[in-house]
Amino acid sequence: MGDSDPDQNNPLSPYFPSETPTVPGNGRRWVAILLAATILGGALYGFLSALLPL
Repeated sequence: MGDSDPDQNNPLSPYFPSETPTVPGNGRRWVAILLAATILGGALYGFLSALLPL
């Protein structure tokens, strides 16, 4: 085994293109989902903090 063929089971080895995990959808969709979740979470936090002042 040479330097050009690293061990496939090594957890510290970099991903090869065929080994990258696949996520359904594309990047823009996930960014939109995360942005919407952040905005809704902030709105919910603001609403609850206005209702229940400490």
